[in-house]
Amino acid sequence: MKIGIDFGGTRIKVAAVEEGEIVRAVKVDTPRDQGAEVVVDTIVEAVRELGVEPTTVGLAIPGHVDSLGMIWRLPNVPGFAGLKIAERLGHELGCRVDVENDGTAAALGENLWGRGRGFETFLMVTLGTGVGGGLIVNNTLVRGTHGFTAEIGHMRIDRSEDAWPCACGQRGCVEAYAGTQGLLRKFRELGGEATRIREIAEAARQREPAALGVFEHLGTTLGLMIVNVQNLLDLEAVVFSGGVSGSFDLFEPSLRDTIRARCYAPPLGQIPLLLSRLGSRAGQVGAAYLSSLRKIPKSVVASE
Repeated sequence: MKIGIDFGGTRIKVAAVEEGEIVRAVKVDTPRDQGAEVVVDTIVEAVRELGVEPTTVGLAIPGHVDSLGMIWRLPNVPGFAGLKIAERLGHELGCRVDVENDGTAAALGENLWGRGRGFETFLMVTLGTGVGGGLIVNNTLVRGTHGFTAEIGHMRIDRSEDAWPCACGQRGCVEAYAGTQGLLRKFRELGGEATRIREIAEAARQREPAALGVFEHLGTTLGLMIVNVQNLLDLEAVVFSGGVSGSFDLFEPSLRDTIRARCYAPPLGQIPLLLSRLGSRAGQVGAAYLSSLRKIPKSVVASE
């Protein structure tokens, strides 16, 4: 059975997947402040809780991983730098393990089974604790020389001295403004108070000015990022997924206005902006199919 795992800064979602459909699923909170070993143990226990025998396991992570499954950095989950997570999970679970950035895995899932099936070239944008991305060109998942393609959350859109700090250590990144903490900060600056994006969305639907301002700010921020990508690649579509994308209707107007106003040529600004068909399942479904993707496998098979 193929197992897909979406390891996020807030939750770990584990699923058994057949033909692009989730047939069994387990979801647990991410013990992000308890250290990498506790998180890995939590992932292993969640897989076992599914009650199926895994043949391959794919793990989507919110950060950078090399071709051997070693993590370079997880900006929103501390303590993982240098961990050979594919090797560790392969040993515990007794099967092949592939590891990929969560945005890239989501793009694969959407390309194989979701909204991306209608496009040969598109950008996946994942909106949640952070801002991630995945790139499909000519129906091929693009990973880049070092596996770090489409790190759109860390494109710098603000170079001023007082640019907001990002979890990656830089300032002015897209994620600093469009990630969960950035949106909560913007709400506070506009006079609101909330602990979850859902609360801001509910207030926005009641036409509360500060909440509406947050989503206008989000659309403008994402629009500036997409303009830069679109001017470079001339994509067919942009597909959005992740928890914050559930409020797409609230930030779509400023997003579209920014893209149309800023793209180099009018046709670039007419790019379709679409919601993921797989939704929150995109990362899990894509991760489940990582094993069939590799020419040089990014995996570690458990030793006997």
